[in-house]
Amino acid sequence: MSHSNNLDSPERSEQASDASSIVQGLSNTAQTIGGSLQAMQQALVGNMQQAAQMTLSMNKMMEELVKRSVQVSVFAQRSEASRGVGTHLRLAIHNRSPIPLLQTRVKLWFCARQQQDQGNSVQLRVKNVAVKDTTGGLVFGQTDGELLAGLVDEGAPFAQTERTTDVGNGATVETEVAVEVDALVQMNGRISVEFLSPGTGQILTVSHRFGIHLLQLLDCSFAGKKSALLTPYNELHAITSDPRISIDIARARTAFAVPPADGIEPDCMFVMRSKDNTLALRVICILEDTHDVLCDFVASDPESDLAAMRLQLSEELGKSNNA
Repeated sequence: MSHSNNLDSPERSEQASDASSIVQGLSNTAQTIGGSLQAMQQALVGNMQQAAQMTLSMNKMMEELVKRSVQVSVFAQRSEASRGVGTHLRLAIHNRSPIPLLQTRVKLWFCARQQQDQGNSVQLRVKNVAVKDTTGGLVFGQTDGELLAGLVDEGAPFAQTERTTDVGNGATVETEVAVEVDALVQMNGRISVEFLSPGTGQILTVSHRFGIHLLQLLDCSFAGKKSALLTPYNELHAITSDPRISIDIARARTAFAVPPADGIEPDCMFVMRSKDNTLALRVICILEDTHDVLCDFVASDPESDLAAMRLQLSEELGKSNNA
């Protein structure tokens, strides 16, 4: 009688064991490769993010460097106005960075420092006088409008250049604009210089604030006590309704261009002329133990109301004036 044998031979069991080991080995290898690829992918993404962050940081640093290298200056000087009173603003933009400023545009804001009486609006006109650059020009068109009280950081600009221009590295562009108002009023102003970022192409802005004083809107001069210039002003009327004003001698010398050799003594005058009126501060006395002089107002119009002007001139000619 023969019996069937269901047990595998030793050779077949060994082959099955080898196949299982190979499959397990391949599985382990695949897992290892997958883990390595995942780690490489995570490292690559991390490196890319780090590179992007570094590029962003470098762009910000470069933008800040360029902005800090842009010097904006505004100088006001009294000028003849076709109406009312006016001043010329000489605007200068100096690029001290090694990178040119591309597509540069200049904007101007103005506002009155004091709120005007209801119904007494002040009209403002801004127009170009001269262009002093070789790169295409900072050219303003003529702009007319009402001068409002408020903040120069609010609202749309009052005037801006008609076209953009490039400012080369190390270059300076200048222009001169006339600012005319139909009433004597102190103003605040802001100039904004906009240009393209060399890294991102976004618009960068550099701003500078400035003030326009009454003395920059008036024709100011000095008439010494023994000067022939004093004679025509002896006919001015005293404004008795306004109290006397104390002014700083050093500031008065600068504002009224008093010659160094001329002394300031009683009866000399600090003269301020506009198209419609002539005003003067007549020296009454020099205050002891101070560097101030006490003055009263005289004017060609005896009905002049100088209460507001007195306060503003006290601000501009006093020791506490930091405007």
